[in-house]
Amino acid sequence: MVDRIYDLYNVLNDKNGTNNSPEALGAYQNLIQAMKQGPQEKKLALQFIGKFCKNFPAEMTKTVEGVIDLCENEDITIRKLAIKEFPTLMRASTDTLQRVIGILIQLLHANDPSEVTQAQNSIMAIYHINPKETITGILSTIHHTQEDTLRKRALRFLCTRIATLDETDLSKEIEEHLIKTCKDISSGLDAEEFVTVIKLFSTLRSMQTLVARQELVNMIINQCHLEQGWNGVDIDRLNLIVVYMNHATSLLSKNVHSTKFIVFMLDYVIEPLDKLPTSSDDKLDIFRILAEMSPFSTEFDRPKERLAKLFHVLMTFLPEPSVESETAGANETTPHFQFSFIECLMYALHQLSRKYPDFLIAEENEEHVKDFRLRLRYLYRGASSYTTQLKSCLNEKVEGDEQDERKKSRLIAYKICSNVQIMIRDLCRSPPSFKSNVILSWKTTEELKRSLSETDGGNASATNKNGVGTNNNTNKRARPEKQLYRPPSGGQNGGQKNRRGGYQRY
Repeated sequence: MVDRIYDLYNVLNDKNGTNNSPEALGAYQNLIQAMKQGPQEKKLALQFIGKFCKNFPAEMTKTVEGVIDLCENEDITIRKLAIKEFPTLMRASTDTLQRVIGILIQLLHANDPSEVTQAQNSIMAIYHINPKETITGILSTIHHTQEDTLRKRALRFLCTRIATLDETDLSKEIEEHLIKTCKDISSGLDAEEFVTVIKLFSTLRSMQTLVARQELVNMIINQCHLEQGWNGVDIDRLNLIVVYMNHATSLLSKNVHSTKFIVFMLDYVIEPLDKLPTSSDDKLDIFRILAEMSPFSTEFDRPKERLAKLFHVLMTFLPEPSVESETAGANETTPHFQFSFIECLMYALHQLSRKYPDFLIAEENEEHVKDFRLRLRYLYRGASSYTTQLKSCLNEKVEGDEQDERKKSRLIAYKICSNVQIMIRDLCRSPPSFKSNVILSWKTTEELKRSLSETDGGNASATNKNGVGTNNNTNKRARPEKQLYRPPSGGQNGGQKNRRGGYQRY
């Protein structure tokens, strides 16, 4: 049979390989049939088909189906030869390109690394033949397959091999096609896949404009279905929205707004959050997102009602000072406050009140604000006491990894208390001021060290130095692993408990 294949080759190779006579057509059809014979015949037929397929476009569908069948052969050598021939077939005709791309995407799931590599190389070769159809084929496979692993491998290939191409191979026109096609299938993506697509968009050159960034934020808003609100008990839905909002924070700026997210949080989330059976870390993460988004909100409807909710939630974290604490003076020990939560909520109130400065001086809020300021002064004394202890600990020389981690935690705790003190000084002015810029505490440790060298939490003259920087940069930092801080043991008035029950944590 091998000799017969060589005879077919001689017929097809007549006229310098351009023979498409009826006799040549018959020879080519016999070559297609030879791919169903033994191992040697399959390998030989594959080589010859690649050379002559361009002469017989009408036979391309049968040719492609025959090569696809070989991708399931038991012999890995034959499988890899078949995979390698796909780009050659696509150069002859792209009629079956999306079908071929679908097969190659499935082969990314192969067990043999060399087979996967060959599939990747063939996809990229086909991409250079027809970029738009290749992208459409990849995303169509993602949209239609129900196999999670395959969908994620296809997305990973798209992000690592195609989206990273330079401008020569990934032009603006192709980027726009990629964006449009991704949007078309976005409604069928799960949370992880949708976040991957958003990350992919964020790297594209055509998505670096303000308009494009706002478009990405709008995509996330639509995926969250914020207009449906939240019933206050569906934790799974809240967790999903939090995942999306977490990735939206890196896209925000003074011209790319967070208003819809802020309104959703104020209307539906911050009040019932305390009643949910979720960990303190998860609740803190939500408040951190609120804080990060607050500088980028525009004006919204019903500001008094919405800010009142934020004010009320913050007040639940601020215990009333006891009569003894008012006269304790210098002997007062550190009270128990949840400074990590307070920093987030106070920062959000501080930022949003810049747009509505009348909220804290409105006549109907007079009594509430008076109580608020008493609690703030109590908090300020506690923060001052704690920062004094922290500064003393930070100046000690320590060795070892455990000591180093302890110092990092103290450094972050120091920054939290310093931030809270800065905002308290603003809020206790008459009328309240919102001019100080605060860099939120969940920054990199090295930046915190630089801030520490410029900061004195108890010195009002250091306010401007402590908060130097823009909120944009703060917003675009990834939050590190969440950690709550505890002050040194010992409590005010024999271990005073706060109004929320139990000892408060930092």
